Amino acid sequence: MATTYPQFDIWLEELERLKRQVDGWFRQATASFEPPSADGCSMVAFYLMVFRYPLDDETPDTRKQAIKHGKLFLRYIEPERRQKEAALSLASRGRPLGNWMQEYREILFRIDEARRHLEALFPALSPKRDAKPDPIRRLASIAKEAWAETNGGKPPRSTNPDGPLCRFLIPALAAAGLSLSPWAISDVLRGRRRKSKDGQNR
Repeated sequence: MATTYPQFDIWLEELERLKRQVDGWFRQATASFEPPSADGCSMVAFYLMVFRYPLDDETPDTRKQAIKHGKLFLRYIEPERRQKEAALSLASRGRPLGNWMQEYREILFRIDEARRHLEALFPALSPKRDAKPDPIRRLASIAKEAWAETNGGKPPRSTNPDGPLCRFLIPALAAAGLSLSPWAISDVLRGRRRKSKDGQNR
């Protein structure tokens, strides 16, 4: 089922309310660390909104085709590149007629530039990066990043149930629709899996 998104102005109002709540959660979590800046709280609030309104699963995913055709382009342009490069190499040993060398250099530069951009883009487009991120670990990472900016690069490290990180994550995750105990959150952060009474991993 497609996600129903709020109107943009309503979305912004919700984000502003959430930013104020995020600031309060950081302050309630600990007095031993300075709360993140307004920008840090905004970053955390934005990610919470992303968790609250995930991307529409029904949106066509054309990234595989984009990567495939991008690689085909690089494959088919390579002979042209080699030909221009060889012509320039030969011309550099003599006295070529005309002003074609500058044009060839420009073409080579553009091909190499396209290759660099595409090769950097392929990993970012890879659907493998889309395996849904664990919201607990992801939000913990974002919260620590925000904390680090106002605490000399040293955010809270403890993953104990009564530590600042878990205390922050309890209300933050609840705002994203995940009501979890501090012990459950701590177990996930430590790489453990809690089991329910029926023996299933949670």
